[in-house]
Amino acid sequence: MPAALLDEVVAAFSPLCARPIPKASRLAPQAQVYNAATFNPETGQTRFGDISAFRQAGGKLLLYHGWGDPLVTPQLTVEFYEALAKRSGGLGATQGFARLFMVPGMDHCGIGTDGPGISDTGIDPLTALEQWVEEGNAPSELLATKTAANGGQTLWRRPVCAYPKVAQYNGSGDGFDPASFACAEP
Repeated sequence: MPAALLDEVVAAFSPLCARPIPKASRLAPQAQVYNAATFNPETGQTRFGDISAFRQAGGKLLLYHGWGDPLVTPQLTVEFYEALAKRSGGLGATQGFARLFMVPGMDHCGIGTDGPGISDTGIDPLTALEQWVEEGNAPSELLATKTAANGGQTLWRRPVCAYPKVAQYNGSGDGFDPASFACAEP
């Protein structure tokens, strides 16, 4: 860390990493280096680098974020994805190489699992990404599983739909069974 930046480190610590946090104003010039996407609060716009080479090479991007995340606002992930879609020819074109899954009830890395939310181990995006890359099966949904605090009993399972769709109850059937839900426009 450059000495000038080190001088600007404030007396604050990340609750997860217990390390000093530099002033955001000093990090702004490095945002393009450190972040694939940045949000400009002055303009309300999300900007990011050119990922066309990734797309043209057949790259697949699977994003997921918990709607209950109090540390990293989930709305910025939605705004990034919407900006990506706008830049990539629309949602349909974007879904050919990038999918977003917004997980209801999941907080930051699924750390608060004592309540009704799910942990980050309650979904399996890696297998979905592997199947997309290796077999060409683009995921339309992931399966979320809520287990008891001791990790044993499965309490419920529901689909997590590719954005912008959401899981909606069909109106009949067991509310704990994912078959009782369908992905639909909100």
